[in-house]
Amino acid sequence: MKRIYILLSMLPVGLCAQSFTEVQTGMNNFYFSAADIADVDNNGTLDIVVNGAIDSDGDGQPDATYNEVYQNNGTTLLPYTDFGGDVTHLGDVKFIDYNNDGLMDIISAGQSYMDIVNYKQYRFKNTGVGFIKEAELPGKIYGSIEVFDFNHDGKSDYALNGTQSAHGGGFRNTIDFYKNTGLGFDMTENWVDGTQNGNFKVVDLNNDQLLDVVVIGSDINGDPVSKVYMNQGGTLVHTQSLDSLISGKLEVADFNADGFQDLVVVGKDTNDDPYMAVLMNDGTGNLITQQMNSFDISEASVSVGDLNNDGYYDFIISGDVNFNAVVKTYLYNVASQTFTEGTTSGLHSLGGPGVVQLFDFNNDHHLDVLLSGFDWAHQDMPSLTKLFKNDVQTTNAKPTAPTLLNVSKNGNRFNFTWSGATDDKTPTNALRYEIKVGSTQGAQDIAKYVVTTPSWFLDLDPSVENVYWSVRSIDASKVYSDVSTLGTLSTKESTANFAKQHLVIYPNPTSDKVYIKGDKISEAEIYSIDGRKLNVTLNGDQSMNVSHLPKGVYLLKLKIKNEIITKKLTIK
Repeated sequence: MKRIYILLSMLPVGLCAQSFTEVQTGMNNFYFSAADIADVDNNGTLDIVVNGAIDSDGDGQPDATYNEVYQNNGTTLLPYTDFGGDVTHLGDVKFIDYNNDGLMDIISAGQSYMDIVNYKQYRFKNTGVGFIKEAELPGKIYGSIEVFDFNHDGKSDYALNGTQSAHGGGFRNTIDFYKNTGLGFDMTENWVDGTQNGNFKVVDLNNDQLLDVVVIGSDINGDPVSKVYMNQGGTLVHTQSLDSLISGKLEVADFNADGFQDLVVVGKDTNDDPYMAVLMNDGTGNLITQQMNSFDISEASVSVGDLNNDGYYDFIISGDVNFNAVVKTYLYNVASQTFTEGTTSGLHSLGGPGVVQLFDFNNDHHLDVLLSGFDWAHQDMPSLTKLFKNDVQTTNAKPTAPTLLNVSKNGNRFNFTWSGATDDKTPTNALRYEIKVGSTQGAQDIAKYVVTTPSWFLDLDPSVENVYWSVRSIDASKVYSDVSTLGTLSTKESTANFAKQHLVIYPNPTSDKVYIKGDKISEAEIYSIDGRKLNVTLNGDQSMNVSHLPKGVYLLKLKIKNEIITKKLTIK
C-alpha cells in the first residue's frame, strides 16, 4: 500500500497560538464517556448528550451509569433530561431524528453498572419537552455508532460497532446495520466485520453519492481489522486494507479542499506503538497514508474543524502520554500540505478514555472545545467534564446559501443538485451541505441531514407527489449559511411544468435586452455559471437589460406562482 511519511511543519509556534477560557456549566464529571452534539430544542444553539458513568457517592470511583442531555442557553450548559441509571457507558451515543418530526432522538449503547453481563442499546424519542424510552435492545461495548441514510429513502438509519456477548456462544465483534423502515428498524447482523477498541465511519469517498465504510480496531482474537469498503450499487465490497491497528479513532474532513473526503486516525499499531496519520483521498476513494511523527499517546480521542480561522480543516486530539494527559492541535498548512502542531492556552489537559469535541457553543462562528477524561495531574486522578470558549477575535462570516437549486425525477428517484455557495475562508470544494426535504413548504418530514457533495438523490415511495426542499452550506468552522430559496417539484403536471412549456425567452442569444413571454414573473435573477448573482432588474414589461454583462452563458432563474424555473441565456 502506498504510504507517505511526513514531518510536522516547522512554522513559528507563535503563529499558531490560540487561547481558550473555561465556561462554568452544570455538567456532571463523566468517566468512560462519549458525547454527541445537536440542537435538541430547535432554539438555534447546540446542545449535548453524554453517555458515561459518574461517581455518585464521592469516593473518587465511578459507580453509576448515567446519560444526560445538557441544554445550551447561549451562555452555559444546564441539565435538561437524564435517563436514570439503567443506561450505558463504555459505548457510544448519537442524536438521530428517526421519525423525521424535526426533533432529535437519541441512541445510546454500552454497559450498565446495573447489569454488567448484558450489554444494551436504547432508543429515546424526543417529545419536544423531554425524552421517552422507545426501545431496549442488545448492545455492544468498546465500539461506536454512526447515523446515515444508506438506502437514500430519507429515513435515518444507523449502525453499531463493538463487542457483544453471543448468548452463551462467547463474544463476537460485528458492525450491525439498523435500517429505518419508518415503522421501526430491521437489523442486519455482521453488515461488515466489526471491531472492539476501534472506530468506523460511513462516508462517500468517491463522490458517487453512495456511502462507503472505513473501519479500524481489533477482532475478537485481538487481530487488527483495518479496511475500506466501497459501495458498489448498494453492496459493500472490501477494496483496500489500511495499516494494521489494534485500536484507534477516526474522523472525516476534506483537509486539502479538493472536494474528496479524507480521514485522520489516531491509535495503536500491532506492536502497541503510537500511530497517527492522515489518510488522503486520491479522488477515487483510494486512501493514501501520510503517517505523521507521533508520540506515545494512548486512549486518544480526535475531532476535526477549522481551529485557526483560515478556512481549512484542522484536528485536535486528547489522550494520555506516559500517564500524563495531553491535548494537542494540528493545523493544516495550505502551502506545504502538511500539519503544524499548534500551541494553546487555557485548555485543561484531560486524558482518555474520554471525549474531545469541536463545536460552536456560543454562535460566534468559532469552534469551542468540549473535553471529558481523566485528570492525570491530580493525585486522585478524577475524571472531569469541561467546556472551553475560543477567545479568537478575528471574524468568520457565515457562508452564502446555494443559489442554483435543481431537482429532476426519474421513476421514484429524485435527483437534487445545487451550486453557488461561497465562503470568505473555506474553499467551495470543502463546504458541506444540509439538505431538507418536505411534503409541504418548510417541512422536513421526507429528509434532513448533512452531505459532503453538492448533489444527492432520494428514492421515495410512489405515494410522494410533491417535494419542497432547501439547502444550507456549512464551512469548516461548522457555521451554517442562511436557508436557500425553496426548490419544488411535483410528480403531477405542476404549475412549473405548464409554465415551462409555455415560456419563451427572446431574443436568445441577445446583446442588450431579453424579454420573457408567458405567465406573470414574480421574481427574476441572473447568475454567472460559477454561481454569482448579478445586478439585473426585471422591468414591468417582463424585460431585463443585460447590455452591461460580458459575453457568455448565464443562468436565468424565474419564479412563477411559487415555482422556480431555470433557463440558459446566452449574451453575444
